Amino acid sequence: MDRRQFMGNTLAGFVAPHLPVTAMAAPQTSPDSLRRARWLDNGIIDAGGIHEPYIFVLRRGGQRLDAYEEHQRNQSEALIRRLKDQGVEIFHTHLYKGFGMAAEKSEMEETKRAAEIAHRYEMKVDTYIQWNTMMYETFFAEEPRAKEWIQRDALGQPLLLPYGFQQSFRYRPCFAHQEYLDYLKMVVRYAILEVKTDFIHFDNFGLSPEPDSCHCRACVEGFRRFLRTKYSAETRRERIGFENVDFMNPPLWNQQNRPENMDIIYDPGIQEWIDYRCQMMADALRQVALYAKSLNPEVAIEVNLAGITGSNRAWEDGIDHARILKWTEVFWTEEGNPPGYLPDGRLISRIRSFKLGRAFQNRVLTYISDNPIAMAECLAFNQTLGYVGNETFTSDPIQPAMGQYIAFYRKNRDLYVGSEDVATIALLRSYPSLTYHHSRAQLCAILTEQALIQARVLFDLVFDDQLDNLSKYKVLVLPNSECLSDRQLSRIRGFVADGGGLVAIAQAGLYDDWRRLRTEPGLRGFVEKQPGGEEYLENSPGFSVESTRVHTGPVSRKEVGRGRVAYIPDVVTDGPQPEGEPYFSIRNNCWKRPKNWQEIIDSVVWAARGDIPVDVIGPDSLIINLVSQPEKRRMILHLVNYRDKLNPLIESVKVVWRPPQGRGSAEVRIVSPDAGTPELLTATMEASGVSFTIPAIHTYSVAILKY
Repeated sequence: MDRRQFMGNTLAGFVAPHLPVTAMAAPQTSPDSLRRARWLDNGIIDAGGIHEPYIFVLRRGGQRLDAYEEHQRNQSEALIRRLKDQGVEIFHTHLYKGFGMAAEKSEMEETKRAAEIAHRYEMKVDTYIQWNTMMYETFFAEEPRAKEWIQRDALGQPLLLPYGFQQSFRYRPCFAHQEYLDYLKMVVRYAILEVKTDFIHFDNFGLSPEPDSCHCRACVEGFRRFLRTKYSAETRRERIGFENVDFMNPPLWNQQNRPENMDIIYDPGIQEWIDYRCQMMADALRQVALYAKSLNPEVAIEVNLAGITGSNRAWEDGIDHARILKWTEVFWTEEGNPPGYLPDGRLISRIRSFKLGRAFQNRVLTYISDNPIAMAECLAFNQTLGYVGNETFTSDPIQPAMGQYIAFYRKNRDLYVGSEDVATIALLRSYPSLTYHHSRAQLCAILTEQALIQARVLFDLVFDDQLDNLSKYKVLVLPNSECLSDRQLSRIRGFVADGGGLVAIAQAGLYDDWRRLRTEPGLRGFVEKQPGGEEYLENSPGFSVESTRVHTGPVSRKEVGRGRVAYIPDVVTDGPQPEGEPYFSIRNNCWKRPKNWQEIIDSVVWAARGDIPVDVIGPDSLIINLVSQPEKRRMILHLVNYRDKLNPLIESVKVVWRPPQGRGSAEVRIVSPDAGTPELLTATMEASGVSFTIPAIHTYSVAILKY
């Protein structure tokens, strides 16, 4: 199709079919999570042309004169064939941007043709669908009812996606409007039944931060209905002081009362408004994802919502990962944080986001193609490469360094498929703690994770609901987990009574899950002389003394029945404090492991009674992950050197591995994309475990440990 044909057909009289209500409804079953597409078990190697349709390139402006030719090349058979030849297995391309199905008809049909080509080359197809944009200039012409579907601020003005000053044509749809979700389902139906997509990518998954939350009638009524459904009349009186919520509104802000300055949230109305926004997003995704699965159970669902970056996602974006990731199989994180080891001792990584994905059996996609450390990190912690392309390219779609890692992964794929993380430590990411106290709770979690990562102590992230099953862990870490419910405290006490170890830091357990100060500390009997609770009563709203105060004192350790409990008064920062604006985000300039990191690590090892699966002796830039493949009776040790550019070689790395039930291996095999042939090492049995030495590590090495 040439440019004139495209311009003639784009706004042709195509009207998206209005499906009957019965066809659009989600399945009647109520699963607790999404059924996984089985083909994802084999991993992801995804790349493609571009996710922007040409209509958007034109409306956005600023394009080159050859933009149309480039757009055509991005869905050409020549490009798809070249990607196939370079080892790519999933072709990523655009499908729907938000102009309306009528306006995007011709380009959606182009994508259908490109998908047919990709399938002919035995590739999967990954289609981009805009979740959070309504290009109203064309959308309203197609669907006049859509004027009622947009998000509006407290003054009734439309809310925009934050893309600078020159995209005011991008309205945000409101996910409390069922009619908008039904329209989105029509796009999904076209993707699955017409394009025959294998993979749906929902972009821009999140809400605007305050003060730009939606105050439309559907959201106001939805908030009130949420409170009536969530709580009985008696509990509403306990929660907010009264029963009738017919006149409760979302919070309002002004110049003297700015949301980005608020560190601690103890207003129950604001707390519940945050929870409503998180639940609304989870419910909307659940409905659309289940509808997609009803059409094809093998279609994969992915959203672009970012991982763990140090910001308060529930407060800022209406995103509670623990609720969302039950309805996805893959998620994108476009965070910066390019991995590397900096001269000031900070190790920057995306390990938290990968651990988040593993906690919910999700694969993670992120940009890795310009950084060999990022490629290695993705294999080590994501157990697949994910997205291997660039946003744009001018010559070959896959560059040589990326091609080297693709070839290595495909050759050694059996080392990654079916792997399970090996960790005896669980670290709790408590929703109310992290949501209601931006600075100290967020900072403590980030820095405790940083200490464990850089000390090469293996750990999993766990979330509130996952406290019900801690049986695989030796130790639970509570990094300033202030807000714990009575039920959670009971679970934690039971874990210790059964012989588990507990490491509590700072104000863990001082508040209940509504952030009400307990009259008796929740961990009394485990922890004595715990500071901090009285400060809450002294502080006025806004920036608090509590947010910058560091509690000092000795680390306490005690045997409690069959278990062990260690208490650390606080993490002692060795870097900048979180800035008061905006929203107290813990950016990576704060990601320097704390001064008392050794106390944290010693306490964790003591609480675990020394039961740590592997010890690796090496510099701070060397980070590890250990996974198990039980059916193959082996473990895989991944080693990544984050100081690749400054110090590309680490020599004589000693490893002590403690295999299950004392069984070991006399032989260890080393493979690496940096070296030529696999290397066999001799291992020796010692009292501490199976010992061997890796002669050298450049960027990434993998040790195969049989038992």
